[in-house]
Amino acid sequence: MARLKKVIALFVLFTVTLTLLPAVSLAMFDVKDNSIGRLLSQCSLSLRSERNPVVTVTVPETGERKVVSEAEFLCGIVASQMPPEYDDEAIKAQAVVSYTLLQYRRRHGFPQEEQSFLTGEQMKQKWGSNYTQTYSRIERLVGQVYGEYIAYEGEPILAAYHEISCGLTEYGGNIWEGAFPYLAPVESRGDLCAEEYRSALRLTEDAFSSVCREKLGISPDKAAREWLGECVRSDSGYVMSQYLCGKPFTGQKLRNAFGLRSACFTLKHEGNEFVFDVKGIGHGAGMSQFGANLMALDGKSYREILAHYYKGTELQKK
Repeated sequence: MARLKKVIALFVLFTVTLTLLPAVSLAMFDVKDNSIGRLLSQCSLSLRSERNPVVTVTVPETGERKVVSEAEFLCGIVASQMPPEYDDEAIKAQAVVSYTLLQYRRRHGFPQEEQSFLTGEQMKQKWGSNYTQTYSRIERLVGQVYGEYIAYEGEPILAAYHEISCGLTEYGGNIWEGAFPYLAPVESRGDLCAEEYRSALRLTEDAFSSVCREKLGISPDKAAREWLGECVRSDSGYVMSQYLCGKPFTGQKLRNAFGLRSACFTLKHEGNEFVFDVKGIGHGAGMSQFGANLMALDGKSYREILAHYYKGTELQKK
């Protein structure tokens, strides 16, 4: 009889433990009353489930790390990277691109949270009274394409994208080391119509010289008119190399040093100033977001948009 009572007691303890386990697991996460907390409560019990995968993200302002579902992660990226007033098909294209990058990073061991991401609270601050309506729309559009990714020869691609091209996209191999046949130059002529297509930067000779010393490690010692040398461009028009004081620098290096919007620029010495005339915004490879929206407004589907900007690829679903 004593043995039977012991068995019954163990059975009751086991049953109670199973009942309480989900609550204990949820308590390990800081579940708050916002969109992240809401989805955390749904996904924290299945961290290793292929049917409900999650992503760990770092909130830039606080450094806090949060676990969110893939779907919310994609909504946060789309909210961060594309204007909500863009057409549905453009937003769906961005969602597929973002999901593809997530898969690419996983395959190659890159941190997943490197993609820009907005939390629920940040979206509320950004959209104010339009938060609920805007987030619901993004959530719906992301849900329609969730799981789809862009593949080249069966593998997720480096799905690069930018805001506005110079009218032609750039070859990926001119920006990053490696071969990227799917990041070949394509026309994106509609970008020329963008309000922010063109920008300029004017610097005095002293200011220009200061950047050269601090950011490029060179000290101009000749007359200012002699500082500029040969400029070599890619087929798309982006600067491959620009000589300053006899030393070559890549367009991307100069873009970062001088805070330019893109590496598609001309540099001239006029009077006592150096003048940058810049076209487009971003590195120029892959999908132009502005161009994608124009294609969508012209009746193109997200599939057609992606096929245009990523040559030789196909859509697959995980």
